[in-house]
Amino acid sequence: MSRDALRIGLLGVAHTAHAVSYGRRLLKAEGVTVTGVYDEDPVVAAVVADKLGGLPVFASQEDLLSQGRLDAAVVCGATDRHVSAVEAAAGAGLHVLCEKPIATTLSDADRMIRACEDAGVQLHMAFVCRFYPMVQAARQAVRDGSIGRVVGLVGGNRGRPPLPPHYPGWITDPARSGGGALIDHSVHVTDAIRHVTGAEVARVSAEVASLFQADPTLDDAVAMLLTLDDGSVASVDPSWSVAASSPYHYDFYLRILGVDGSIEIDDRRQALVVSSDRATPGSRTTVLEPFGGDLDERMLGHFLTCVRQGTFLEPAASGTDGLRALAVALAAYEAADRGTAVPVSGDGERAAAP
Repeated sequence: MSRDALRIGLLGVAHTAHAVSYGRRLLKAEGVTVTGVYDEDPVVAAVVADKLGGLPVFASQEDLLSQGRLDAAVVCGATDRHVSAVEAAAGAGLHVLCEKPIATTLSDADRMIRACEDAGVQLHMAFVCRFYPMVQAARQAVRDGSIGRVVGLVGGNRGRPPLPPHYPGWITDPARSGGGALIDHSVHVTDAIRHVTGAEVARVSAEVASLFQADPTLDDAVAMLLTLDDGSVASVDPSWSVAASSPYHYDFYLRILGVDGSIEIDDRRQALVVSSDRATPGSRTTVLEPFGGDLDERMLGHFLTCVRQGTFLEPAASGTDGLRALAVALAAYEAADRGTAVPVSGDGERAAAP
């Protein structure tokens, strides 16, 4: 980079909780300047800017990109606005961190990836679960063969019902968000499964319902069954089913079953438990790993490192990772509608693109 201090713009902040969280951590980061805020809703932009200490608010996306002298952009707008923000940032030569899900359609996701590839800039997805130390330890344990061949997984990423102040209003508008709980929360679990196992989702079955909030057309209760290309099977619960009175906003967990042991990841227990019978037949070894620090801080720090070094480094999630998680979610909606398993293309619509 030509300057010691990286200049970051918040290009869309409608996902206000994430935008404020990311903004606060960027403001604390060494060698970083947050230049300003833009959102299509100027009221939302002003609220977020105020929560971040009175950052400048730009009247348009183009103004922030042209006047901010930016190195990178963080995109936290409504999901249907991700494509325009990422394309604009890539066109300005900026590296991008984009909130999940990547888009509402595979074609938009493909456009975002191609725009960044054509501009020679990095597109990162905010799949923060990759930055759990226990997820990274589980991935290494699977690679080391500690539990033998993986045959099954059970995962979940449950959250509270979409009620203020925990969710912005557009989250419950499928035209803007892409759907309900399924698309909102499944992408984190799908990405964690792909990241830990190295396998791709081949087909998906799903059941969806509306049980926890007032809108009968919006899915908030979801059960998914994923068949991976290595033959293993994963069940996933991405429901909005955490009680509003619960001290936990979210409930992320992943249990990995192998022929020689198992791995349990539980963010409420803040632990990783590896039970392996491989080293000594009939033995059982339990390893506890601490939960670790601030996940948003870890993810953003890694993004800044990648920007400074000009290269994409593990365990960052790419735009293609975002597309593949979205492809699974959209296939799950189709499977629920059709009442049958639906195949998932490994590269979504990119496989058919010219």
